[in-house]
Amino acid sequence: MAKKELIYVKEGHQHTSPIPQGVKAGGFIFLSALRGVATGSTQPPEDLDQQVGMLFENMKSALASAGATLDDVVRVAIYMTDLQEGRKVLNKHWAANFGDNTPSRFAVEVTDMGGPGDFSKVLAEVIAIAP
Repeated sequence: MAKKELIYVKEGHQHTSPIPQGVKAGGFIFLSALRGVATGSTQPPEDLDQQVGMLFENMKSALASAGATLDDVVRVAIYMTDLQEGRKVLNKHWAANFGDNTPSRFAVEVTDMGGPGDFSKVLAEVIAIAP
């Protein structure tokens, strides 16, 4: 039976739910519920550009905890509260972080990202190849 390795990140956003930031299994890394929240905080900034920038920093931190980098990412799922407003901001950070080595992506608009008073406007799930 294949084993899975839970990924807990020391630097970056920590989940408030009882789940790891990701799981390494079957030659892949699966990261879940990545948000644009700074280390030590439970709330993201209200500014979408700052949230997306922090989301990518948290993505890099979680990947590094599993021995991977953005170059290993093969698929990203994006959830946004306002896809039309957010697409331009997301694409700016996407290009800056992935360059020409871009993974596949889909993005959908959702109405709820967290609890009452949560300013989250973007959330990502990531699949990467485990090195």
